[in-house]
Amino acid sequence: MNYLVMGRQQITRFLRPRVGGGVGVRWWCDVTSEVAGEARLVSLLRQRFPQAAEVQVQDISGGCGAMYEVWVEDSSFKGLSRVKQHRLITEALKAEIRDMHGLRITTSVPSDT
Repeated sequence: MNYLVMGRQQITRFLRPRVGGGVGVRWWCDVTSEVAGEARLVSLLRQRFPQAAEVQVQDISGGCGAMYEVWVEDSSFKGLSRVKQHRLITEALKAEIRDMHGLRITTSVPSDT
């Protein structure tokens, strides 16, 4: 049994042989950490974008906290390039991103702006 530590989370990795000599990998993650991780990121984004029309975060790593998808709709993005919008998101989540494998970001400006 090997342990792979990812930030604050510990993921147990079991290796078992397959027919043909290959190796299979199975991952188990704590569902509680998935909800806590999502809530933490939503809180940070709400602090940074208090007037946001929408902030959503989804753990897309199966609950491990290794990869998230983030959606932020805020009028402060108006007139900014997509790259600048995404930089604002990554700056808000800078400390958390260090412990992640990946982050998918979607930003938009409310249609009524």
